[in-house]
Amino acid sequence: MNATPDILTIDVEEWFHGHNYLDQAPPQTWEGRESRVVGNTERCLDLLAKHRVTGTFFVLGWTAERHPDLIRRIAGAGHEIACHSYTHPVVHQLAPEEFRADLRRARAALATAGVGRIDGYRAPSFTITPAVHDYLHVLREEGFAYDCSLFPVHHPHYGQPASPRRPFLLQPPDDGGDPLLVMPMTTARVLGVNVGFAGGAYLRLLPVPAYRTLRTLARRQGQPIVTYLHPWELDDWRPGRIGQSPVKRLLSQGGQNSTFAKLEGVLRSGSFVTMGEHAAALRRGGLPTRTLPLV
Repeated sequence: MNATPDILTIDVEEWFHGHNYLDQAPPQTWEGRESRVVGNTERCLDLLAKHRVTGTFFVLGWTAERHPDLIRRIAGAGHEIACHSYTHPVVHQLAPEEFRADLRRARAALATAGVGRIDGYRAPSFTITPAVHDYLHVLREEGFAYDCSLFPVHHPHYGQPASPRRPFLLQPPDDGGDPLLVMPMTTARVLGVNVGFAGGAYLRLLPVPAYRTLRTLARRQGQPIVTYLHPWELDDWRPGRIGQSPVKRLLSQGGQNSTFAKLEGVLRSGSFVTMGEHAAALRRGGLPTRTLPLV
């Protein structure tokens, strides 16, 4: 298998789950918000079918509980289902027992929706940060095989630029179990700085030539291209002005009208595998082992 493949990942959540909306749409208001996730996810599934691409869908337990038929359609189309937490928390604000409880609730919701095996996890907004890197051990204890939560960039909420850029096995406590595979998100190294480009606001706001340049550079540096996005980023609908600051409005909605066309360009240009397939290939090929602390 190609050591630097393309991997398409979708975080299956509602628009109001985004942390940029926490002040305007706190969890106690979610049930009354306009739901958009089914139609937008189906639009994504149709696009992937058109290009014969199979991806990995990191599903929020909250979403799976309310839309089990959607989760079954994703799995029925041959895509991998992974876990994106239950309530979309800021993970580094959780106590260990709260983090574990959220994982278990999410896995239970996915199981009820008919998902059998769940190997992968991605923390909401990549919020397994250095202060809670030991939570990676909790993931392994709860049955996960790989994690995609580390984003080694400068960022006010999830930045950890000194964390590893390449996949590694996290040495577990000496209990004889298999180590957790940690797959950091894709970055390009530019003038000594890690630069994100492959998803979310990076993908929406970057001009296409800049995206292509960073993509080429990252691949030359041995990085798989892990594209990540959310169903709402393909939506023509917007929640409107609900009290966000201009910066948060830009980060949560800026460039949204360009996402569909950009995604089509990505799908035409890559050779895709699922995150689980890539994880299996990495384990077969041998990886360095790290211990905590990572930074």
